[in-house]
Amino acid sequence: MEEFLNKICFIKINVNEKVFYYLRSKLINISNTHITFEDTTRNDELHSYRIADIIEIKLSNKVEAK
Repeated sequence: MEEFLNKICFIKINVNEKVFYYLRSKLINISNTHITFEDTTRNDELHSYRIADIIEIKLSNKVEAK
């Protein structure tokens, strides 16, 4: 996952059978158990999730607003 650090990514997460989608998120920290990212669609709101809850992560094809 280190290749996504400081890049804008699409992230799909499943927490307690609820699926969350983040279309433009900038990964700012990756530990052994968690990832932390800024949701660029919501004023850089910070989120942190367990790596075990991640379903999918890939580089985003959404253009960042200027």
